[in-house]
Amino acid sequence: MTVAELFIKYLKQLGVRHVFSIPGAALEPLYKAVHKSNQGETEDGKLRIILTKHEQGAAFMADGYARVGGKLGVCWGTTGPGSTNLITGIASSFADSIPVLVMTAQVSTSSFGKGALQESTAHGVNIVDLFRYFTKSSAMVINPEKAGDMFRQTLRHALSGRRGPAHLNIPVDLMEKEAGGKSHPAVSFQPQSKSFDREALETAAELLRNARNPAMLLGNGTLLSGAAAEAAGLTGILPLPVATTPKAKGAFPEDHPLSLGVFGLAGSPRASDYLLNSGASASKVDVLLAVGTSFNEWGTYAWDDRLSPGKALIQVDIDPYEFGKNYLFEVGLAGDAKAILQALALELRNQLNLLPKKERDAFEKKKSRHRGGRGISHERNGDSHRGQLQKAGGLDSGK
Repeated sequence: MTVAELFIKYLKQLGVRHVFSIPGAALEPLYKAVHKSNQGETEDGKLRIILTKHEQGAAFMADGYARVGGKLGVCWGTTGPGSTNLITGIASSFADSIPVLVMTAQVSTSSFGKGALQESTAHGVNIVDLFRYFTKSSAMVINPEKAGDMFRQTLRHALSGRRGPAHLNIPVDLMEKEAGGKSHPAVSFQPQSKSFDREALETAAELLRNARNPAMLLGNGTLLSGAAAEAAGLTGILPLPVATTPKAKGAFPEDHPLSLGVFGLAGSPRASDYLLNSGASASKVDVLLAVGTSFNEWGTYAWDDRLSPGKALIQVDIDPYEFGKNYLFEVGLAGDAKAILQALALELRNQLNLLPKKERDAFEKKKSRHRGGRGISHERNGDSHRGQLQKAGGLDSGK
């Protein structure tokens, strides 16, 4: 099995069925490997190459594919300008934590340093160094014996922790050499992100349960982790008004009684009125649960101080470096948002079940008051905005 054939095998094992690219001579071994792997496959099992007009389009299409479907996006670029043309699209993926595998071709190793046409090694425009500024990892395959290991490592970088693009540069002659080492199944290197601080989770649940006016702010990380249903499920346990950042629009149904709409640039007045309430302490949000948001400029009205809750900010994020970056936080839960919200719902139910009957009844009475959206204006601006990306990707089963 050649290096190119091994790469295609891994992509298909991961469920990748679309690659976005423009043909180039240095990419020929990969195209041949795709053709060979598709022989005898069912239509659903084939890997399809989507040809674009420009490599920048290939990068943006891979990005969009990953954003909508929640799967790994893949784009290829040939040597020289075929690689540099990918930059803007991949930089966008990096900024928004979108998992994209970027594979670029390189001239033959025998031509390194000789001034080969479109050479992009350290002897020219160093494509590996260039991509390091806006990918999670960037490397060149220099030994067919290590090709499988490097490819798996690149995939891990793209798909683990805070996801993002990862780049692998492959000389054309190495693509056609026999791949060495063991061929591991895809399940052996797919990352899992299910662990988090259980003690912090208990503290977060207690803060939310005892809050006078809690609220939840959903960021783009909610969509990236597929945690929209879990976020909505929390509102069945707690009287929790919910807003989304501009990028997370559609993460919570805006026709829900507890929906505040979008908070931030061009957002909903009811969201800003509720979350930025600086009046009497009785009406100010005291505990804010922020899920998958970095509190950037557009999502905070330029870091408005009034967004800081009266008592505690609880942050849920795959990247712990986001905790406290722009607002002081009380509890940080680092990990996959979907898993954390599932565990938080379970912990809240457990804590509520342990309450004396009198306290449980009082809590249920408070929840019923909020069920009608107390303090929330429900004027509609047309459609309920369930999320254009979800609709486009066939992910929205509602109307």
